[in-house]
Amino acid sequence: MSYTIRNVDRLSSLPVEVHSHILSLMPTKYAVRTSILSRTWRYTWMLVTNLDFDDSHPFHNLDCFTQFVDRVLELQKSPQIKSFRMCFSEMWVKKSKVLKWIDAAVRLHVSELDVKAMLLELPLCLFTCRTLTKLRIDHDTQYEEVWECQSPVNLPFMKTLDIVVFKNPVVNAFKLIPGCPMLESLSLYVTYCNNEDDYIFNIATLKRLKLKILKGEVVVVLHVPNLEYLWFNRGSIFVMEDMPSLVEVSVGFGHTKVDWWVEFLKRITGIKSLSIRYGSYTSPLPIFPKLSHLELPSFCLTFLKVLPSWNIYVLEWYLSFL
Repeated sequence: MSYTIRNVDRLSSLPVEVHSHILSLMPTKYAVRTSILSRTWRYTWMLVTNLDFDDSHPFHNLDCFTQFVDRVLELQKSPQIKSFRMCFSEMWVKKSKVLKWIDAAVRLHVSELDVKAMLLELPLCLFTCRTLTKLRIDHDTQYEEVWECQSPVNLPFMKTLDIVVFKNPVVNAFKLIPGCPMLESLSLYVTYCNNEDDYIFNIATLKRLKLKILKGEVVVVLHVPNLEYLWFNRGSIFVMEDMPSLVEVSVGFGHTKVDWWVEFLKRITGIKSLSIRYGSYTSPLPIFPKLSHLELPSFCLTFLKVLPSWNIYVLEWYLSFL
């Protein structure tokens, strides 16, 4: 018993900064619960630098959940929040509440903001937040209007953007991008495309692009001279300029026409890593003289001919469709 007490005392005697860092690593609901441990811990949770509100952690009802978030934000004493995450995948939290909490995050000088909600409205202050470096917005629902970017965007230090929408990213994601002059990583997930405008990516600073379209097909135009990594799935037809910095490509062609397969692969022969997750192909392929890593489904036997005999490579052979 005395051994246990001594260890508890050692933990409690650590600096407040260490306590707050420990609590920042756990969901906010459980961080707040530590206030009952002792006087030392009573107010420590108010100094956390990460806030994580997730409705998968049990609450009695929606009112209890929203009151909890309101109270935490009201008592927050940290001068700056590094990470602010809200995941509402089970509860239909009101738009007005989501907007209020995002506004609070901006006022707390948030650096990384992650929002998943079935009802979503964004405050205007978000689009001019000077502390934001990473933003993720997940609003993949067909039962609610697509959120729109209705304000001029100026996010001067934004480097990572991750957007999930049900449809029509032209009214939101593609209005955010021009306002991010330092953008390096972009992920766009669209559930449904239907006769939409071309997706035009004109981003000189971009290094990583991930594009996933679940249903439908769209033309993608790439002006990304510094791109190093490209990931996409079926449903995309690419129009590309030269990408001399491109190193790694991960693709899924699906039912894309074979002619387009060939043209796409001819444009990326300088890459070092290629992963093909699914797709059928039997025609001759171009040579990849710098390729050192290759992943492919088992039916793509012709890929074994695309490597020079002197090239050392890693082949991960998939025995079934992925």
